[in-house]
Amino acid sequence: MNNRKNTFALAFALCVAGALQGQDGNLSHYDAAPALLNPALTGMYSNADFRMTSNVRSQWNSLSSSFTTTGFGYEVGMQDRYGFGMYLNNYNMAGIMNTFQSGLSGAYNVSGRDSRYILSGGFNLGFLYKKLNDQQLVWDAQYDNGYFNTDLPSGEIIQRGSRFMLDIAGGIAYKSTNARKRVNPFANFAMYHVNTPNEAILGTGSDLPIRFAVNAGARVEIMDDTYLTPTGLYMRQGADQQINVGLMAEVGLGGSVYSVLGGLAYRVNDAVVAHVGLKHKNVYYRFSYDANISNLQHYTRKNGAFEFSLMYYGMHSGRDRRATSSAF
Repeated sequence: MNNRKNTFALAFALCVAGALQGQDGNLSHYDAAPALLNPALTGMYSNADFRMTSNVRSQWNSLSSSFTTTGFGYEVGMQDRYGFGMYLNNYNMAGIMNTFQSGLSGAYNVSGRDSRYILSGGFNLGFLYKKLNDQQLVWDAQYDNGYFNTDLPSGEIIQRGSRFMLDIAGGIAYKSTNARKRVNPFANFAMYHVNTPNEAILGTGSDLPIRFAVNAGARVEIMDDTYLTPTGLYMRQGADQQINVGLMAEVGLGGSVYSVLGGLAYRVNDAVVAHVGLKHKNVYYRFSYDANISNLQHYTRKNGAFEFSLMYYGMHSGRDRRATSSAF
């Protein structure tokens, strides 16, 4: 039974890998991974010296090995004008294929110390490392009496099982920060893999297409300590596109240092996402579940994805001030 389940997981992973060739992994908490949403967001926040983020996503747990995404980011803002940061992200496809990316990011706020808005440009300079675990692969020569026998010779020689690539991204971002207004909109545009690196592992050439990302929304103050944030995200990479729309709410608890978070999002033709979370001082904790509505639900027993993110705004001096951001 386990052998059949592992074989199915392998076949499923390879099919998905083929379908996602030239595509990036995605997060439902895309706003909690600024470096992967838009480099121009690096260090663009108020009343904090640094921002630290962490993301964990696990999907399709009904398979013998799930698809897991983990990420970490650290940014510093300087003089309300400069932002610098680093990021790590790993996408493990059931232990069969893995993509690791890391790099440095920088941003510059052209509006300076203007209290009404932030207009910034930024870039990421990093690398991608893709690896295929050929020990998990099975071939037609290993098919024996209705089962795949991995002890049999495959007759295959994989000359390249991994690839290391330079990766460059850039973007621009706008965010209204006018404390006198109840509605503060934000919008940004980014391009990832602008150098279109060759990502081929099996074969001679396969350029990674540029990923275009457009994100917009508004932080709306309904009343004191109560906010609604409608958002939208459109991404296109090669012939594939993704559309996300959602609404997040943040409600303060009786003037305390706690706020509760909740919301819904819809990824068109893919999933409905339910979000819950808690804010304590300058720390955001958030959890979500993706309910799969695509054709993949027939193969994953309708199991979707669990995701957790943490976003912390801090001061190097240890002082505690209330940070402000359009992230939620």
